[in-house]
Amino acid sequence: MMKLLAAMLNNLNQLTMVSLSIIVPVYNKERFIDDTIRSILNQTFADFELILVNDGSTDGSYQKCLKYKELDSRIVVIDQQNAGVSAARNSGLDKAGGAYIGFIDSDDTIEPDMYETLINNARENNADVSVCRMRVVFPYKTVSPSEYAGSVNYGHEDALSMFLKGDFDYSANNKIFKLDIARSIQFEGSIYEDILYVCKAFLAAKKVVFEGVVKYNYIVRDNSVSMSSFNPKYFETISVSGKMVELVTGEKEKSLIWAKAFDVSANISLLNLLLMAGKHNYIDQYDLVVNNLKKYASFIKETGVVKKKHKYAFLLHTASPRIYSAFMYLYCLVTRSEVIKRTELST
Repeated sequence: MMKLLAAMLNNLNQLTMVSLSIIVPVYNKERFIDDTIRSILNQTFADFELILVNDGSTDGSYQKCLKYKELDSRIVVIDQQNAGVSAARNSGLDKAGGAYIGFIDSDDTIEPDMYETLINNARENNADVSVCRMRVVFPYKTVSPSEYAGSVNYGHEDALSMFLKGDFDYSANNKIFKLDIARSIQFEGSIYEDILYVCKAFLAAKKVVFEGVVKYNYIVRDNSVSMSSFNPKYFETISVSGKMVELVTGEKEKSLIWAKAFDVSANISLLNLLLMAGKHNYIDQYDLVVNNLKKYASFIKETGVVKKKHKYAFLLHTASPRIYSAFMYLYCLVTRSEVIKRTELST
């Protein structure tokens, strides 16, 4: 009798469950959140709940969330003291009841049919994760990947390798995840937090479906984390990339190779930031990065998977750190790269 009752309750839950929970962490995005919420509410796919997690905003963001809640019954608002983006997303996960989970940043936008595309692909292929492409909109340029229509299925090993290579984009925002996988993982940290989350999701996923069409607009603001001045939070990047290598150890060799290549990339990027910010201010961290890269010396030189620019950067820095620093600064100055923008802000 108890088993029958449990089965009936499970069937009832499935009938009443929404197809998708969309989680949006909100912190002081009053100027941008209207566009974000409207792009969600205007989706061609309508069977969703929108969970807005106000993470202690000090502007009018919370009031805007409440305003939209009054206008649309699909909206749930969570209000909490400021604890960071990872804690906000985790609060959303605790509340979520959708068969699939999606994430959006509160200053980005999505194309009208993004979730219809992702949900249809997930259902038709019984996929644990469904993925589309994203474009990056900088204040001074837009970077869009090549596109192709039609979904492709990938098993666990191929999907994990493609994620680690960056073929699926590292963000959590251009993807949806089955509820059981999404809830089995917690976000942690404030830099690369979604990369680590997605890595764990792909480790748990048996099947991933991918469609190479751009549906997510990742908008890089002048005040966003990726454009902000250098600070010690950036040291988290190599902590995350190192954890990813540990997590992937035990998987097939090609996945481990791509995890190591990502770790090399993270260490090179941090090396450049440290040099531009003044390594004398962070000598211990600089030594840590240099030692990390030394351990990868043969891997960088011999495997052929490390990007050429990172390989040449490693070789030049190894030969002469002083020449490398001068060359890199000149290159960044000429190209007006993001590294220059960050370090100018920090001075």
